[in-house]
Amino acid sequence: MQQQEKDASKRIAQHLLAKEIVSLAHGASSAMRAEKAHKEAFSDGTYTFSLSALRKSLDDISTEDTSSNQSIKPELNSQTLNILAYKKSLVAKAGAQITSAASTESAKSTKNDANIITLPDTLLQMGSFPRVLYAAGLVTSASEGHRLIKSKGAYVVLPNSGSVENPNGLAWEQIPTSISETDPNHYLIDWEALVIRSGKSKIQVVRIVQEQRFEAEGLSFPGWEEFKAKRAKDTDVAL
Repeated sequence: MQQQEKDASKRIAQHLLAKEIVSLAHGASSAMRAEKAHKEAFSDGTYTFSLSALRKSLDDISTEDTSSNQSIKPELNSQTLNILAYKKSLVAKAGAQITSAASTESAKSTKNDANIITLPDTLLQMGSFPRVLYAAGLVTSASEGHRLIKSKGAYVVLPNSGSVENPNGLAWEQIPTSISETDPNHYLIDWEALVIRSGKSKIQVVRIVQEQRFEAEGLSFPGWEEFKAKRAKDTDVAL
């Protein structure tokens, strides 16, 4: 806390807290990647998002997709093991059922990285931003996503918005309140990623893949079955 109070803008306490939480949920390796990604994402300032950090994260996932998942785990000494056991006991006391449910849902919808989730390209349609916010885990329902956008509390990173002085720092933009006239595809960065935000700091990077690949990898997201059912119903009506 003494380090935090010396310069609050460095967010030392926030970075440490985030790393500890991710470490408990996903392991130390994921925690270190999450901490690094969070720092890199804001390396160009609080009000911009780093394009180079995004591209690096996506490249890392592509590399993991094509490489072996085997890894060498370092040996832990008794003190480290005792500390880890103590932390896990605290999490269990705080609510083991909630943690288990959240971990299960996360395992279904995420791919390789704690900070990036994968969604199918068919989800991106005119007027679908509320559903995208829900699928990304930033809101608890599509209806809440709709209300968040209408209250001007939802944001998306704008592609090609870097300045001449800093082309790497992409700007945030409020998701337009004219929801039915807004197409999420227009905000794709490098044709494969959306970066969205709820409020001031709840950020999610979304990697977009073809639906065929999404299903082949056994992925899912909140509302996926309902989305497919509605699409099938609309197709039947059209026929």
